[in-house]
Amino acid sequence: MSYHLQTRGPAYRWWRPLLGAAVLVAVAFACLAVFTALADALVTSTDQRWEMVLSFGALAVTLPAAFAAARFGERRPAGTVSSVDGRLRWRWLAECAGWAVAAFAAATVVDLLLGAGWDGSGWPGLPTYLSIVALTLLLVPFQAAAEEYVFRGWLLQAFGAWLRTPWPGAVLSSAAFVATHGYTSLPIIAELFAFALILCWLTVRTGGLEAAIGLHAVNNIATMVLAGGAPIPDQGTVTATWGDAVLIAAPSVFYAWLVDLRYRKRAAEPESVPAPD
Repeated sequence: MSYHLQTRGPAYRWWRPLLGAAVLVAVAFACLAVFTALADALVTSTDQRWEMVLSFGALAVTLPAAFAAARFGERRPAGTVSSVDGRLRWRWLAECAGWAVAAFAAATVVDLLLGAGWDGSGWPGLPTYLSIVALTLLLVPFQAAAEEYVFRGWLLQAFGAWLRTPWPGAVLSSAAFVATHGYTSLPIIAELFAFALILCWLTVRTGGLEAAIGLHAVNNIATMVLAGGAPIPDQGTVTATWGDAVLIAAPSVFYAWLVDLRYRKRAAEPESVPAPD
């Protein structure tokens, strides 16, 4: 069964995604409330690193919500949100992350060859920068995974409960993804929407969230690491030209092409060769 149709199991009822939505919201808010209470009790610093813990951690802790929505709201295995195999295919995720690193490394080299410079005005010093990198590597994979499980996972499948084609759900979930961000620059909004659509396309094409998680996590990590430790900007103040938006989107398009090619090649291999795991 296709990924976006995973809700159509033995317990399928047209109203179950609505119940799943209620479960998802309830569990997400409960997780967020516990995290916020602990953060308020423990965090007294205004250091940028604590801001990272609060912003990325608040999203990461909502990860169980998508599993709860599938299991208790829709009465299907929670693993069906991960992939058509009913689980997260870890080796495939690792391979996708490797391709994402390669795509962003190539984009960085191109930027350097085109004369893009590094703004060191926000450089906090090597010890602080290394701690920021460590926090990024620790938190961002969970933050990215949480967003993928909600927007490209459960939400895409919820629309699949009512529509046989995944693309209306892809468009609507991508619009919802953009709406959760605070960007006001039209080129940035357009690029983010295109990014979300690419993630949806990869999820449908590969039958799971691994490719989307790999791209999203590496994209966010690269953004933080290449920022040189500068403070996280207010999204409402971030601007870009249409040319900038195209350049920002290029690594994601290249990655999608590579991963789809690789997945199709693996799918065409003899049955004796294990599928992506």
